[in-house]
Amino acid sequence: MEKQYYFPPLNGAVDCSQCEVTDCWCREKYQRNRRDFTHTSGRCPRLPDLRGFVEQEERDAYAAAFPLIHAELGAEDLHLTLTMPGQKQAKKVYQTKSGYWYFKVKHKDGYPVKPILEIPGFWDKEQIIRHMEELHTDYCILRCKLADFYA
Repeated sequence: MEKQYYFPPLNGAVDCSQCEVTDCWCREKYQRNRRDFTHTSGRCPRLPDLRGFVEQEERDAYAAAFPLIHAELGAEDLHLTLTMPGQKQAKKVYQTKSGYWYFKVKHKDGYPVKPILEIPGFWDKEQIIRHMEELHTDYCILRCKLADFYA
């Protein structure tokens, strides 16, 4: 059985009572649920900062808990890749003309399918680019969800 970790929601309060780390020095501090604070100022080490990074010692558990979109701003375009828990190979993320995010994978029967992704708060590449420009960064990580249908 795989160990379950508590990772706070990206929006809303952090519930320290759900976390298995009882000796965390950030526990119950008033600013813990603010992503614009640094970890050294009291933000939960498992709550990602605005760029999507959790503290170094929590990164493996974070990647094992969520599908993550890695956004990298190149000279020409924004490149998005998906990492899935339990899978080593990253997948390239695409967007349909109708606005759905998807990636390509082979079904167990061998034919290609395009599972739909939901990236909360980001509906197109321009929004992601604007977010990255506001943060003055060329790389960030976004949580995503797999939808129950295909493109």
